[in-house]
Amino acid sequence: MKLFFLLGFCIILTQNLFAQSAPSELEKKLTDSICTCMTQVNVDKINSKKEAVAVFTDCFTKHTDFLMKLATEKNIDPTDNAKMRDLGIEIGKQLLNQNCAAFTKISVKMVAAETEKSENAEEGIGSTTGKIRRIDMKGFNYIVATDKSGSEKSFLWLRQFPGSEKFANGVTGLLGKPVKITWHELEVYLPQAKGYYKVKEITAVDFL
Repeated sequence: MKLFFLLGFCIILTQNLFAQSAPSELEKKLTDSICTCMTQVNVDKINSKKEAVAVFTDCFTKHTDFLMKLATEKNIDPTDNAKMRDLGIEIGKQLLNQNCAAFTKISVKMVAAETEKSENAEEGIGSTTGKIRRIDMKGFNYIVATDKSGSEKSFLWLRQFPGSEKFANGVTGLLGKPVKITWHELEVYLPQAKGYYKVKEITAVDFL
């Protein structure tokens, strides 16, 4: 089942909590069950929006029966995306009102991860997971790796970075090794191309 109303959780973290009528017994059972489910999760291991949403999705999916009954109680058609999204926001507010610490922590993690992703995108920061392929010599060293799709990506080795010592003797013993290459975009002048181009300069390499 598509839990489209989860989008509403981000919204409730940035708006004031309006006075709400006391939740029904069924709604209280649903929020208690969801809170209990989230409390069993190790929040410290959540490092991305995707992981946070997966927790929300899993806990809601486990209690779909309560959710459908609640929708019926409120005369909401489960196929009405807008109404179900509003229901998701209402449930989120109830979770905050009942001080579900796990829900609050996971929601904050989700928003923080999305904010960091947006900021990194603006700054040209990112990472690529793949396998070491070779080193190209083009004035500077470029570490070439294949990403998950099998496409080759080149990363500029301009200066020392965490993990660079492993490449001091070449890549013969590193070929095919899975790595995470962290990089930032840098605009440089390439004489062979007679122009300025953006390249991905390596800031760290972690072997997985």
